[in-house]
Amino acid sequence: MNLVLCLTEACNLRCAYCYYRESQAARALVMPDSVLERSIDFAYERTRELGQNYLNITFFGGEPLLRMDAVRNGVELAKRYASDDFRVRFAVNTNGTLLNSEILDFFKTERVFIYISIDGPREIHDACRRTVNGNGSFALIEPHISRLVEQNAVVLRVISRRRIAGLADSVRWIHRCGFRNMTTAVDFDGNWTSEDMEALAAEYRDLAGFWVERKIVGDKFYLGLFQDKFRLRLENSRYRNLTCHILDGAVAVAADGGIFPCTRFISSRADAPYRLGDVFHGINPARAEELRKFFVEDKKECEGCALAPRCIAHECACVSFYTTGSLAGVSPEVCAHERMLTEICDEAARKILKAKI
Repeated sequence: MNLVLCLTEACNLRCAYCYYRESQAARALVMPDSVLERSIDFAYERTRELGQNYLNITFFGGEPLLRMDAVRNGVELAKRYASDDFRVRFAVNTNGTLLNSEILDFFKTERVFIYISIDGPREIHDACRRTVNGNGSFALIEPHISRLVEQNAVVLRVISRRRIAGLADSVRWIHRCGFRNMTTAVDFDGNWTSEDMEALAAEYRDLAGFWVERKIVGDKFYLGLFQDKFRLRLENSRYRNLTCHILDGAVAVAADGGIFPCTRFISSRADAPYRLGDVFHGINPARAEELRKFFVEDKKECEGCALAPRCIAHECACVSFYTTGSLAGVSPEVCAHERMLTEICDEAARKILKAKI
């Protein structure tokens, strides 16, 4: 079970592609200690009910390091449940601007896995990731890059139509810094043009060439953009089985204690879609039923498509929701992206397999 805790809606950045700019528009709510403690108790109880023996707690926001006190408190509260037959682990999703040596030491001591948002070198990173005052944020992260590499942080890189050029070079730069794990997320905002997709395809082909080179020489660099689709093809599996664990594998808790399927759904709005209940009263079975259907029913729009099991438009609950407002929806924008990316991934995979034979 993975428990995602929105410790605060507040954030010290105003990223151009932030998907919480509407659902957490006020950026004011902070999770009370009572909700934090009950959330951890609830997650432990649910994990045990599901017959699982592993609980990962991901500290999220907003920017969770604005609530470093709650991170420390959460770690201590959760460690009460650790035992020989029950593992408790921690992770944090951060923009990295509030890091310091003390925080990094704490993460190392408590084995907190770090997910750090970095889009590339200064000129690329600062294009979209700016502070509330409009300043670039790269300078606040740069002093900690060596420590982040040492602690095996995973880089989260957002791909935006606002800055397509330089994507492949930015990944090469991240690799040169020493990071060995990274994943990407596309900002599907409904405004991608065919020209944008063509430009992105060119960057993907360049990046695929780099990835193939690294794989052929045995580099352990993990790039989820390509490797997840490669793995799905090799294992004849699907995204829902590999990465999407809503409901029985993960829950996300808003700052007010509301329970949601995953990170993209989190909102403190009273009328928020897919709010499943709250940590004090549990999950409403009727509200959870639509989520269960998502895992067993294919989308009608995708019938007959051979790519559906490897396509986030069909398989990912988060992407479906934030691009269409519904789990059942399919975004034409995402569909076009996935067809383009899958073709590039398969060609890259063939080159790797040919080199290995």
